[in-house]
Amino acid sequence: MVKRIKISKVVSDYNFYPRQYVNSYHADEIVEALKAGVHMPPITVDKSSYRVIDGWHRIEASRRLWGGDAEIDADLKEYASEAEMFQDAIRLNASHGQSLSRIDEAHCLAKAKEFQLEQAVVATLLNITMERAEELVSNRLAISPDGPIVLKGSTAFLAGRRLTQEQVDYNKKAGGLPQTFYINQVIAMLEGDSVNWDNVRVISGLKKLSELLKTELKPVSSVARRG
Repeated sequence: MVKRIKISKVVSDYNFYPRQYVNSYHADEIVEALKAGVHMPPITVDKSSYRVIDGWHRIEASRRLWGGDAEIDADLKEYASEAEMFQDAIRLNASHGQSLSRIDEAHCLAKAKEFQLEQAVVATLLNITMERAEELVSNRLAISPDGPIVLKGSTAFLAGRRLTQEQVDYNKKAGGLPQTFYINQVIAMLEGDSVNWDNVRVISGLKKLSELLKTELKPVSSVARRG
């Protein structure tokens, strides 16, 4: 059943979001489309709780453009369980809108365990093969104190391991590219004489990096000499 509801009435429960985060740039693109008069399809909402199942970016774009008191078309659906809600969220997000990234797919596979969904079921909903699903689980998931989590590009080498809280905290802040990318960026900046020596925060960061390297590289050097 489709009806008009206030944006402020919608509940954004990230437990049912198949993506890692709401993409601000994609929301901006929808804002421009709405300004141009493009009609967007209804969002999907759980009828009993008003939790969002599909349409997070459309909601964010509408909120930015018209505010929380504005109304939006919503398809109110009834679900037998929270597991069914999450399955529908995956199916809808995988079938239209911004494509799910590999990180998003791994996120769905990790969350599926919370809802006791079979890996094969999730793979079908994501429109991927079991081989790809197994690869994502092997290469992108680790165990945190609170359960499975998705690893970023610079922490992917920790896949399959049980993480410390420090590693979990770093993964939240980590970038999506391999560690060598960031290391090479610093090296290139120094070799290319492109450090902003007038920036106090830059200098402070480089000093801290230098101190950490002196401490952390000592054990590595000792092992290398013994080898």
